[in-house]
Amino acid sequence: MKKIISLMQALGFTQYESQVYLSLLKQSNVSGYELAKQSGVPASKIYAILNKLLDKEVVLIIDGDPKKYIPIPPEEIIRRLKEDFLETLDRLHPELQQIYAQDAAAGTYIWNLSGRAVIMRKVCDFISKAQKQIFLSVWDEELDELKKALIQAERRGVAIRIVHFGKKVLNVGKEYRHGREHLIRVERGGRRIALEGDEAFVLLGHFLEDESSNAVWTTNKGLVLLTKDYIIHDIYSIRMVQKFGRQAEDIFELR
Repeated sequence: MKKIISLMQALGFTQYESQVYLSLLKQSNVSGYELAKQSGVPASKIYAILNKLLDKEVVLIIDGDPKKYIPIPPEEIIRRLKEDFLETLDRLHPELQQIYAQDAAAGTYIWNLSGRAVIMRKVCDFISKAQKQIFLSVWDEELDELKKALIQAERRGVAIRIVHFGKKVLNVGKEYRHGREHLIRVERGGRRIALEGDEAFVLLGHFLEDESSNAVWTTNKGLVLLTKDYIIHDIYSIRMVQKFGRQAEDIFELR
């Protein structure tokens, strides 16, 4: 019961309102006096609570002497709350976006992220947001969590280029296998992830061997384009080595 009341409070009901509604679900068509005894709400407060629930349209009143109360079915309340919530979000989003767009400094902010789960969630969000192109540098350990979002992005027509550190096969976009995972892991002490999308946003993350993780993301145009160039440079290097072998390795001092 406490869990249900807590969930209802998260939706804007008070504890007493929650207790009264739950009590009506168990036994409806009762008077305010009876409801106070059933719900544990003080008799002095019961009618004020019932009037609030009437205003919220979650209970109905049956005229008589005494007046009695019945609950609106839960499925109807949940449907209405969901519709109201989504409508509010639809109305709020453009208003917030307009304010954000008017902030000339917004493009200069750099946001920090800590913890692998938080970082991966943000990467998936950015992939889902992309509409035109994605440049991604990623390791095997992170690939499975991104697969669904990448497949959906490709289906939307997003052009995807991936520099891949590892042996897994994704079959999404164009993949360029780096091939020097072990040396890089030793040099860096962990794995990196880099994501650029639509020349509009970038995320750079580092997953350390001790399992600590950190990342930054920004819409700063200079850093966005720098990251895109960094990934493209890796792609050029990979293709050169694939085509020219040892000669290219000597040029890039990879041996």
